[in-house]
Amino acid sequence: MNASSRGWNILVGSGGADLGFGNVRTKGQIQTRLSQRASPPRKWPYRKIALAGLIGMLILEFILGYVDTFLRTGGNFNHQLAWFGYAWLGLVVLIFSLAVRHNLGLYPRRHRLWDCSFMCRACGHIVQLDRTSDPRGPAFIREVRS
Repeated sequence: MNASSRGWNILVGSGGADLGFGNVRTKGQIQTRLSQRASPPRKWPYRKIALAGLIGMLILEFILGYVDTFLRTGGNFNHQLAWFGYAWLGLVVLIFSLAVRHNLGLYPRRHRLWDCSFMCRACGHIVQLDRTSDPRGPAFIREVRS
């Protein structure tokens, strides 16, 4: 889906009348359930994980700095707040390692299965060729249920 729209309006309020113009551009994707089932598997993005980790660390740093500045509890409070940063960093590393595991281990297997799958265009039934025993021998058809 790729759509755009334009509009104008007249606003009347306590400050008087005002005229406004605007443009909106919409991009998206519309898929049926059948086309989603037939689509190939996707890799998990590394860039989005790293960006979310960085933004989360900046927000966490801002909140912890605010708490430390305005509460002024003194003592070991700053050291205790650093553990929140370590926990966040550990969570980002865990999610990043799960993405690496998915992209290097699970994704190739799922893509191979998708590559030997066929879908009936009439009913949407998906079948897979099973060539695990002998690649040159006869292929056995296996039904996929979802």
